[in-house]
Amino acid sequence: MKAMSSHNRFEKNQPRRVRLGITRGQAILFLIAFSLFFYLLTELVFASSSQAEPPAPKGKEVTVRSGDSLWTIAVRHQPSEQVDVRDLVQDIKIANDLDSNLIYPGQTLFIPEAD
Repeated sequence: MKAMSSHNRFEKNQPRRVRLGITRGQAILFLIAFSLFFYLLTELVFASSSQAEPPAPKGKEVTVRSGDSLWTIAVRHQPSEQVDVRDLVQDIKIANDLDSNLIYPGQTLFIPEAD
């Protein structure tokens, strides 16, 4: 017969070995946090340097006079005969965020240069 060993509940337990230092999970969390910090830091540095003002669009500003329309202003400031007046009127509307052809005396409009 085999001898059965029984566990003595009064026997003194061996003390558990205490690990000193950091665990693998703590090291992984530290590396993730460290990487995220430096990623955000570099994004912040490069984002602030890349936010230089865009170059100003080429063109001129014109004050609307009494009796002016977008068409007459486009004809007056047409750079050459090769530029279609209809295209210039559309460019003026886009450059000035105009929804319609209504303009008013004293209003300042930006006339973009044709490329």
